[in-house]
Amino acid sequence: MIIVPTNLPLIGKLNADGYCLTDKKQPNALKMLILNLMPDKEDAEEELYHALSVVDATIEVTLVKMSNLFYKHTPQSYMDTFYVDVAEIMERGEQYDAMIINGAPFERFEYEEIVYWRQLCVFFRWADEHVKSTLHICWSAFARIYYNWNIHFKRNSFQWSGVYPHTILDKTNPLVNPQHDKILLPVSRPWYIAHDELAAVSEATIVAESPVTGPGLVVAYGGKQVYAISHPEYACERIRAEFNRDRNSGKNPMFPYNYFENNDENCPVNYSWKTDRDWIFTHWVKEYVIGN
Repeated sequence: MIIVPTNLPLIGKLNADGYCLTDKKQPNALKMLILNLMPDKEDAEEELYHALSVVDATIEVTLVKMSNLFYKHTPQSYMDTFYVDVAEIMERGEQYDAMIINGAPFERFEYEEIVYWRQLCVFFRWADEHVKSTLHICWSAFARIYYNWNIHFKRNSFQWSGVYPHTILDKTNPLVNPQHDKILLPVSRPWYIAHDELAAVSEATIVAESPVTGPGLVVAYGGKQVYAISHPEYACERIRAEFNRDRNSGKNPMFPYNYFENNDENCPVNYSWKTDRDWIFTHWVKEYVIGN
C-alpha cells in the first residue's frame, strides 16, 4: 500500500487501475521522500507509484519540491497543495527510511548553471544524515555522482532511445537476479558516465553496464546511495510518447531501440524491462531500506 498526500488526484485513477493508494495514515509505514525534478510531475509520480506498488511494504510518500521555484509544466496550485519545500523538510529534521530523486534532461547546462543547484547540494548533504537509502534516477544520478566525486557526464552525438541490455557485473548485488546475465533498462538521454572514471571510485560499485550507453546501475556506500543511470520506472508507453513528441516538434529522434515488437511502431510495445524494474524496486526497499 502506498500512502500519498491528502486528496491527491491520482488516488482515484490508480485505484481504478488496480493499484492500492490511500491518503489515510497507517501505522508502521516506511517514510519515503520523493523529490520530483521531472517537468511532467503527475506522469512521473504515476510511474513511481506503479513501480512501488510491487513492493511488499506500506510506504508513506511525502512529495518534495525545490524551494522558491515557479513551475510551467505543472500547475503551481498542484505543486503548492501536494508538495513540500525542501527547506521545510530540512527544518523539520525528521529521519526517513528512503528517498527517490529523479531528474529532468539538463544536458545543455553545466550543473552550476541550474538555478537550484546550490539548494540541491545542501539537500544532498542533509540526506546523508537523515535518509537510510536514496535511489537516484537518470539526471539525479548524474548530478549526485558529479557532486560526490566530480565525475562529469560525457556527451553523445545523439540521444539514445530505447531498451538496452546491461551486462551484470556484480551478481552478488541484491538489485539484480543472480540467475541472469543481463538486465533490460530504458534509456532516454544523450550523455553517459565513463566506465573507467566511475570504476576508480572505491566507494562505488558498477552493478550493471551497457556496452552502448555505459554504466546503468550503480551502488555506493553499502546501498545508502543507489544510482539508476537510466529509467527503470518508465511506463510501457513513455518512450513512444517521447518519440512522437520529438518527431512532431520537427526533431529527428532516434527510432527507439529494442522497444516495439518486430521493430515496428505500428505494433505493441514490448514491456520487456518490467521484470527488472520490479526486481530493482523490490530489492532496493527490502535490502537497503528495510534491511539496513
